[in-house]
Amino acid sequence: MKDHSASATHENRVCIVGCGRVGMASAYALIQSSFIREIVLVGRDREKTEGEVMDLEHAVAVPMKSPINVINGSYADAAASSIVVIAAGQATGGSDTSRLDLLDANAPIVREIVGKLRDEGFDGVLVMASNPVDLLVQVALEESGLPAGRVIGTGTLVDTARLRGMLAEAFDIEPRGVDAYIIGEHGDSEVAVWSGARIAGVPLNRCAPQEPQDYARMLERVRRAAPEVVRRKGHTEYAIGLCVQRICEAVLRNEHAVLAVSTVLGGEYGLTGVCLGTPCVVGKNGIERIIQLDLDDGELAALHRSAETLQRLHPRMSADAA
Repeated sequence: MKDHSASATHENRVCIVGCGRVGMASAYALIQSSFIREIVLVGRDREKTEGEVMDLEHAVAVPMKSPINVINGSYADAAASSIVVIAAGQATGGSDTSRLDLLDANAPIVREIVGKLRDEGFDGVLVMASNPVDLLVQVALEESGLPAGRVIGTGTLVDTARLRGMLAEAFDIEPRGVDAYIIGEHGDSEVAVWSGARIAGVPLNRCAPQEPQDYARMLERVRRAAPEVVRRKGHTEYAIGLCVQRICEAVLRNEHAVLAVSTVLGGEYGLTGVCLGTPCVVGKNGIERIIQLDLDDGELAALHRSAETLQRLHPRMSADAA
């Protein structure tokens, strides 16, 4: 594969398309990072976008660290970026709204954005933060013509963080001492890999044997976390913004970090052609490789059901359907 490092375009420039809550939470997280030199914002309302640029510029000046340029840009500016983050489209409208319900609204928006990036010659890494993220990664792949590894969805990164946080609280340790993953759809059919979970290196079932209903309750808490936030404040923003920042950091620093992101599978878990969340090694070329976890029979069956949920909706993403 060709080396698509940051130096191939504007070094350490990240563009965010979509200046709503998720886009701006991502931008705010990014300006506090030492690895960013320039942020481009692309929004439909240029006057509002200019206001966001000004606000971020004022924020950059507060800590008096290395300067970060913030630009009210165009798709030409976006195409010259190392990374483009798509955070545009309709957000979850209520606590009972499935992310899959957003597909009809957001697939045409993503198709339009990616088409403009393609026409401008974008050849970097594309990060999808809009929902339903797994299906929109598929849209972006089909529309962009980019190699599969250079289209990354935020996937189950935030769900994995939620699960680790809950387990850390239950065992009274810091989250970094927990190794556990959520895989599959970022949504109602996601799967917790209990069989591989570790607490400070010790298998979860040896730390505190649980009844199946205990695991089910914790997974349901993870699944309901975002809807509960939406029910109370109307939207989510901070956690997903930090997930975007983490992915960008892994790419620009060539970390080869293991992150639970959304990508298209090529035979892993017995699945091909479906985009879903799984641990991946993320570096300067995007997804360097997919890590296939060892699953027990129940987890593998649940993952296949999750994939089927996504595959059933794939025909709705076609340009004709839009």
